[in-house]
Amino acid sequence: MDQINIILYILTSFFGIENGRIAADKTTVTIDPKNQKIEIIQENLFTFIRSEKDTTLILKQWNKLQYWKERKTSWAKELDNFSTKNFDLIPFKKTIQPHLILNYSKEKDLQAIGIWYHAEKKQFSINHIPQQNIKTKSGKLIDNYWIFNDNSKFSFTIEPFLQMPEKYKKLKIPIEEILMNTITED
Repeated sequence: MDQINIILYILTSFFGIENGRIAADKTTVTIDPKNQKIEIIQENLFTFIRSEKDTTLILKQWNKLQYWKERKTSWAKELDNFSTKNFDLIPFKKTIQPHLILNYSKEKDLQAIGIWYHAEKKQFSINHIPQQNIKTKSGKLIDNYWIFNDNSKFSFTIEPFLQMPEKYKKLKIPIEEILMNTITED
């Protein structure tokens, strides 16, 4: 089994944007097996800025995300098996929260994001990696796996940047700050 795919917490990876630099401090994933639907909500978007060149790259990536329909930004190839894909940027308490909805037709499709289905046991599972800080009220940790029953909705959160080294914390900037600085400089 593979680990949770970074696609869940690196926002630009949903669209296969190379060298994606926009990430989320916290990602909530909700799976509805009955309706074969995944909802992904990201909170506290940020990036790392070391130079003006980084700022330019981030703004280009943000533009591709913000206007994904108009610019016909392609979805990542890993998501090809998902029958429906939708993406919205929702304003929330002075921040921006990406909301993604994916529909799948086979449980096997979930492997693209690191979720596995065991038909015999009627359970979904994800690898437990302590650094990802996975939390859930609807699953059980058994050995190195979070286990979820397939007969009801389940959700989990991922916070992979909680134990970030100090040298990276100094470079971390909320995406809203970059966007606001760009607007006021024009």
